[in-house]
Amino acid sequence: YRTCELPIATALEAAPDLLLPTSATKYCQDMTSKTGEAVMKAVWNSPLCTLYESWTGGDYEDEAMAGADGSKKPPPLGEAILTDFRCPLPSEVAWPTMPGPGFIFGCNSQTMDECLGRGLFGLPAHMRITAAGIRPGSSIFLYNVSEKLIFGIFEALTTAQMNLEPKAFSKNPKAQTSPFPVQILVRISLECPPIHDDDPVLNDILRSRVGGRIGPLTFAQTEALASLIAHQCGALSYMTDYRRGVETGGMTVSAPPIALPPRKIGTM
Repeated sequence: YRTCELPIATALEAAPDLLLPTSATKYCQDMTSKTGEAVMKAVWNSPLCTLYESWTGGDYEDEAMAGADGSKKPPPLGEAILTDFRCPLPSEVAWPTMPGPGFIFGCNSQTMDECLGRGLFGLPAHMRITAAGIRPGSSIFLYNVSEKLIFGIFEALTTAQMNLEPKAFSKNPKAQTSPFPVQILVRISLECPPIHDDDPVLNDILRSRVGGRIGPLTFAQTEALASLIAHQCGALSYMTDYRRGVETGGMTVSAPPIALPPRKIGTM
């Protein structure tokens, strides 16, 4: 069995004839073999669902999460994800994200300036259904495949649409369609240094992904990735200290640094 996070909008995009139970019918509906096959493909291409992902390296004081020798257990892999019932420690405060799935878009060193300059991210046409779960307010990330860096945090301003800018990412000034026609408009939600692809916490968060970095994220993955990025640049601790200052009446809170270099193994 497979437990996935599949937005209804994505399911209906993949299978327009899908009939879902409503408060009026209260019944499940039969589906044709064609509709069933389309839904199964959409489910299979959706990320495995977890309740929680740690952005602090997965260290737990709970004895149940520790090994026999007292060592910390790594996050579960494979089918064990389906029985992963971890929850945040009381001290873990997540970066605020809109409830719902996020998405990692891709670029390279040639297209990144255009992505950021236009505030426009794109995907190949075959990923149209995969991106159907994106809504205004969704948390978006950008993966530079050339530099192996993940940038964020961005906020979607639109749903995924075809050819918002037909000439985008094309060297042909007369192009009628973009090579990456599945497009969204974004704005910067939090400007932070990127995270390198070999970051161990990043790889724990995205361990259930198959087929590369680019694609949809569950809400747990989205919240954890946003929190990791905000944590490594000091914004998360600033937010936590500010909230504490408001609650206690003490407002002497130090602002985070403007920028830090990308986090890489062996350079901390």
